[in-house]
Amino acid sequence: MKRIITLLAIFAVIPGALSAQDQEQAQIQQNFFMLQFDAQSTVQGKLGVIRNASAEGEADAEFYAHALDTLIREYPNVRGATETQAADDMAQILAARLGEAQYTDAGLNLWRVVETFTSPLVRAEALASLGKIQAAAFLPQVVQLLSDFNVDPGSDPRAREQAAFGAVVALEEYKDSSGYLPVFFVTTGWYSDRVRARAREALPKIMDNPTDPLVSVIKSSSYNYAVKYSALQVLEGSEITAQQKAQGAVAALSEAWRTSTSAVGQRTILANIRKLALSMIRRYGTEDANVYPLLDRCYKEGLDAEEQIAAIAALAALATDDSARRLSGFIYDMNIRLTRESLTAEDERLIRVLIPALGNTGRPLARDALRSVLQVDWTGAVQRLAQDALKKIQ
Repeated sequence: MKRIITLLAIFAVIPGALSAQDQEQAQIQQNFFMLQFDAQSTVQGKLGVIRNASAEGEADAEFYAHALDTLIREYPNVRGATETQAADDMAQILAARLGEAQYTDAGLNLWRVVETFTSPLVRAEALASLGKIQAAAFLPQVVQLLSDFNVDPGSDPRAREQAAFGAVVALEEYKDSSGYLPVFFVTTGWYSDRVRARAREALPKIMDNPTDPLVSVIKSSSYNYAVKYSALQVLEGSEITAQQKAQGAVAALSEAWRTSTSAVGQRTILANIRKLALSMIRRYGTEDANVYPLLDRCYKEGLDAEEQIAAIAALAALATDDSARRLSGFIYDMNIRLTRESLTAEDERLIRVLIPALGNTGRPLARDALRSVLQVDWTGAVQRLAQDALKKIQ
């Protein structure tokens, strides 16, 4: 029995001994990389060591941090295209490895890479790694940098958008609300489809509930109609509550009626904002009483029949006394046009939408308007619609 216990004790010690041996071997390997790297007198030689260490996968983050610190110190002395390319290649590899290792102490040097190096690919890798290591001290700088890019593509737009790609990845990794709008504006900006698509992918990972920043864009006078429309589209596609989507929809509907323009293209965008907002109100509902005058305007002043019908559908879906009252008023107006013989073909199509919509509200006060349809000279088909609608009201 004692022999068995002794053997078990020996076997229990072996893993620890092996672990200590492995750790010692790993330290020897790190020292070997460090000595090799420091022994090189040229940038190209140092790059060779970095490439070997990276390919073997046996170097640790401290070695890469040491190499980056050395590179940044020696970078002002780099001369010629060959050395510059070697320095760029080395910085890109080191930034990537430090990001993968989430080596938090590398934040300052990674930001120095962004400020010092001119290669957009190097800057992009360093920016992405700042987010990966959660270098909070440099989050404001990344936000500002991307905001600056959004405003001005500069003399070399391709270089700026490559760096902007890295900033988008960084802000996705940071997951901080301050990064949401800069990334959103990438989706509406001057960038290529690839960069805009990457920004759209990042948005839901930055904020779970983007209602406040997106509604602020919709309400602000600083942004054009196309940007406001994009903000509403992103809000609609986000994973927020129905109530929050309705809040954004009412804000957008109000904003779309706050301003007017004679430019055909701008009027179309405003109408598209209203139509999307109407669709959202129909689906999600709202308890905001301010919506009713806006729905009234969409019906009476909307750009086209599609907007009118969308307003009718939203009122029917809300199914309140206020919505029934508005729909009733529209029907009374149609009755007057019929008796005055001023009815248009479009009016005849609309009455066939209005009557079922009013019935679908189920509100008792709708009865009078529906009965009024039976008292004027509408066609038999229209009057049957009114009879069917009356049956839906208890």
